[in-house]
Amino acid sequence: MPHRGPTHSIGSAVLVFLVAWPAIAWWSRGIARGPSTVRLALAVAVAWGSHTLLDWLGADSSTPQGLMALWPLTTTYYVSGIDVFYNISRRYWLPEFWRHNAVAALRELLILGPLASVTHWWLRRRA
Repeated sequence: MPHRGPTHSIGSAVLVFLVAWPAIAWWSRGIARGPSTVRLALAVAVAWGSHTLLDWLGADSSTPQGLMALWPLTTTYYVSGIDVFYNISRRYWLPEFWRHNAVAALRELLILGPLASVTHWWLRRRA
């Protein structure tokens, strides 16, 4: 199964929520009940879904290109065409492997680092 198949979809985020909710309720047994359990399970599902969104915004040189974003409604692969993030090479035997992946990782840090910092600052300010 391709990396960006059903696991990179809205359907999988819903499944993650449906598994996380009872698992969190069982694990916390009295610590986090009711709305806090649902909120935490929702946060887990949103994190899963954000991974899908970020992969969708990345260049994809693998076949098939894109990701199965609307699974299980359709098995069509969708490509954003925006390519905010570089593709990641899995060809470790090539001389440019380390340089290419280091540049891709640095680009991700430069794009997502400030966003994560502002979000962290804003959440701490609200608390």
